[in-house]
Amino acid sequence: LLQSAGVHIGDRLMDGGTGNTKGHFEDWDFVDLHRQALTAQGINREGWTTYKNFCFTGKYLQQAKSLIAVKNQRAIWGWKDPRTTLFLDFWLGLIPDAKYVFVFRSPWQVVDSLFRRGDLVFHSQPNLAIEQWCNYNQAIIDFYQRHGERCLLLEISDIIARPNELIELINQKWAKSLRSPKSIYE
Repeated sequence: LLQSAGVHIGDRLMDGGTGNTKGHFEDWDFVDLHRQALTAQGINREGWTTYKNFCFTGKYLQQAKSLIAVKNQRAIWGWKDPRTTLFLDFWLGLIPDAKYVFVFRSPWQVVDSLFRRGDLVFHSQPNLAIEQWCNYNQAIIDFYQRHGERCLLLEISDIIARPNELIELINQKWAKSLRSPKSIYE
């Protein structure tokens, strides 16, 4: 949606798969960096953890800085990767003028999605799905309460029903001039 409105969201985007045939639109550069940093800290690369507020150190910090330098060559850019939620304070420190669009889904929608993906961890630990939802959403709420001026928090069904309103909110709140998005939802 944001890409169709003029936000560059990456050159290498995650393709579709089970439950999401049109694509996930996650930027592989950020996905790979987050996965490597989590794995280096002994955390599952998918971000299945109850910890939050991770940062990058050593070579991952340098990779993050290099990645931002490349992305900053674009006028308006961003990325999508759920693991970003675990690194919000880190990214804020590295990109102090960043803006954040958080999309909220109900816990039952997220749990259903996680189980349909087929990750084995949820078959052996079914409660982990709701624990992940709680951890990620609490991190978003905490960040939003501290940095509300740089955040939008919207429910997915509102965006699906009225995609132009998201773009209007972004344009008004942050003085951007994004164009009307294409309708991408079925």
